[in-house]
Amino acid sequence: MKTFSVNTGSEIARYLLIIFLFITAFNRFTGDDANYYIKQLGHLNLPEIGWLGSAVGVLQLLLVAVLLLPAKRWRIRLLYGYAALALVPMLMLLTHPVWIDSLGGFPAIGAGQGLIKYLGIAAVALYLAAYYSANDTLQQWALRLNWLGVVLVLTWIGGMKFTQIEADGIEGLMRTSVLFSWIYDYFSVLHGSYFIGVIELIAVVALMMARISTPIYHLGLLMAALTFIATQTFIISLPAYSTDSGFWMLTSSGQFIVKDLVLLASCVVLFVHHNNRQKV
Repeated sequence: MKTFSVNTGSEIARYLLIIFLFITAFNRFTGDDANYYIKQLGHLNLPEIGWLGSAVGVLQLLLVAVLLLPAKRWRIRLLYGYAALALVPMLMLLTHPVWIDSLGGFPAIGAGQGLIKYLGIAAVALYLAAYYSANDTLQQWALRLNWLGVVLVLTWIGGMKFTQIEADGIEGLMRTSVLFSWIYDYFSVLHGSYFIGVIELIAVVALMMARISTPIYHLGLLMAALTFIATQTFIISLPAYSTDSGFWMLTSSGQFIVKDLVLLASCVVLFVHHNNRQKV
């Protein structure tokens, strides 16, 4: 792993963020996204802003451009701005109906599962901004935020796997995938969901062992990374894209899934920093 340096890990994270920003940017210019943003503003009793989705799309494409070009000053400023902006969807957990009433509400999370992934997205953007500005203090805080982003998603969504609602919800995904459909050959729909949940929670426990056992911590990062890689197969197997507009466009499910690319970036930067720290 000598060649897998912090620089290499940061570059991998950069390209994973680029992919996420690019392939989701085009959705922001659609009527569906415009209506989505209007609906979210309505929950806050704010006026309609029909161009808000398009503005976010422009910002994402601008970020892609500066991340591909060596314009470091602009890159750093935009990344800091995007890191702050990416945290805004998290506030919807406080103001929007994202909880499952039939399960007693909070912490049984429904539509908010996509929202909690924005913590990891903000963390990666903040990390890259700190990395390119050589701000070691902020970089350490960004690493903690990356760890929290991964643990939050695995714990919360993994915990939901122990409910019938979540088990039914993921069945369609699981049965379409060659990587996961075999689970139903051995387990019922509910117990198959339990199986996935147990794996995700084992990864969480391992991620909490950073100060105790490096091999166990690295195993947790590997389990998390493989989980985020495996979910990308749903893009094709579901499928989670549409060509109705004349070109390839992610569905709402697809946008939910590709957020895991940025969480994969979190796993990469956490590994390279921890691995290189152990070598010192």
